[in-house]
Amino acid sequence: MVCRNCGSVALKDLGPIGAVAPWVLKRVFNFEIGPAPATRPLKRFLRKFTLMGETARKIYGNSVLLDIQICTACSFVQTKVPLPEEGLAKHYADYRSDSYNQERIRLEPEFASIASRIGNDEQEINNRQDSLMAWLPSKIDIDRDFSMLDYGGSDGRFLPDLPARKYVFDVSDIAPIAGIQRVRDEASLGQYSYVQIAQVLEHVPFPLEFTRKACTHLCPRGYLYVEVPQELSDEQIAQLLEGDINGDQRIRVDIHEHINYYTVSSAAKLVESVGLTLIDAKSEIVDLGWIKARIVRALGRKS
Repeated sequence: MVCRNCGSVALKDLGPIGAVAPWVLKRVFNFEIGPAPATRPLKRFLRKFTLMGETARKIYGNSVLLDIQICTACSFVQTKVPLPEEGLAKHYADYRSDSYNQERIRLEPEFASIASRIGNDEQEINNRQDSLMAWLPSKIDIDRDFSMLDYGGSDGRFLPDLPARKYVFDVSDIAPIAGIQRVRDEASLGQYSYVQIAQVLEHVPFPLEFTRKACTHLCPRGYLYVEVPQELSDEQIAQLLEGDINGDQRIRVDIHEHINYYTVSSAAKLVESVGLTLIDAKSEIVDLGWIKARIVRALGRKS
């Protein structure tokens, strides 16, 4: 087995600490957690009372657990066995559509409070753009023929506001925003001065392979920008690396929409592992409106 972020074999097994969210369990594996059908009339009668069912779930809880690994070379956290690509394709088939949101809310009622805001909240759009523009422009050289590709970027709205020809490649049918041209299939992709993979790698089973493929579309001396959330703190990562996971502060790794966990170290190592020169990597807190999230950025350049 290897780290699916940097290719190292320096992996540490952490045991079954990955709690699979109900939505992932349903979409990826076609399983649901719940009581088996009751055969006795009394049990069927009692289950009609929602309060009793909710109380039982709170008391006993339900969890499906996966084995988790951490890479001691780059601090990347992954499931020991990759989630099946076919199942993940079903997971994202109608991503963020009404059908997606409704089914997910049925399984995870708490999702209702943020379903319409993720990726659409005006504060998220503005603050992600502003924080990127405060960091990126001084680190890149832009010429007259500068071109940008958002690789896996939905409608391309999170490309930086820089003078360039702009493109987006994505498996969804979402129309790109004004000023951005959609590339509909991989065979039609060319080479670009700047390729962006933003808020994507935490979703894919093989991020190193995904990034290598994206880098084939970089011009000579082109830039790769990677952006991922950091959902485990540096302190938690240190605890996992030290192996202290069985005490009072036992760490749970949630397998929800995100199946990979990043730090500045793992994002930087990814850029280097695809053969690029690392320019910079950092993390910062960004207010997305519906949550204050820590975002990791890494920028590399092709030799």
